Amino acid sequence: MIELRNVGKTYNKGRANEFTALKGINLKISDGEMIAVIGKSGAGKSTLMHILACIDSYEEGEYYIDEALVKNLSERQAAEIRNRKIGLVMQDFALVEDFSCIENVMLPLDFALKKRKNRGEIALNALRSVGMDSMAKKQANKLSGGQKQRVAIARAIVNDPAIILADEPTGALDTKTSAEIMSVFRTLNNMGKTVIIVTHDNSVAEQCSRIIEISDGKIVRETT
Repeated sequence: MIELRNVGKTYNKGRANEFTALKGINLKISDGEMIAVIGKSGAGKSTLMHILACIDSYEEGEYYIDEALVKNLSERQAAEIRNRKIGLVMQDFALVEDFSCIENVMLPLDFALKKRKNRGEIALNALRSVGMDSMAKKQANKLSGGQKQRVAIARAIVNDPAIILADEPTGALDTKTSAEIMSVFRTLNNMGKTVIIVTHDNSVAEQCSRIIEISDGKIVRETT
């Protein structure tokens, strides 16, 4: 369960360029939901995603994951939550280009506080789940956009997180490849993962069970 209670975020507080990105966000996301977050550029979608991912902090309200308050964390504490509970998928893939697919997928295992045996086998299984096991040894810079996104998803799920956060995961892909990537997300959701997708694409949003629309830092509409 994810819950935000009256969460607010202001950048450059007290300065001439002060900007309030989020205002009084109240949101509950149950385990196993597949949610789309939509809105125009600058609406606050990415800020919300960064708070959910424990990448950014917030000044007002409370954020809970599984009833545990997430606030004022050290970077080490935030990294531990990301590593154990959250898988991140970015629009630009964020792969290490001169690493192989399997080396990229193993990175979260390398950073885990609790080291796991058979890291290569675990990473290969993650690649297999997204149909990329045959390219395990291929360098990331030799892959197509869709293949890179599949590897990024494998990396996001390699530690078996309960929550997958995807920031514009189809934004750099063509229509056919986007459909393939959304099929991967639906499969993960059917396996019980909570999937939260930030998107500008209405066709992507419509494939989710609930749509949250943000405008000027506020939730203005929810549809199911």
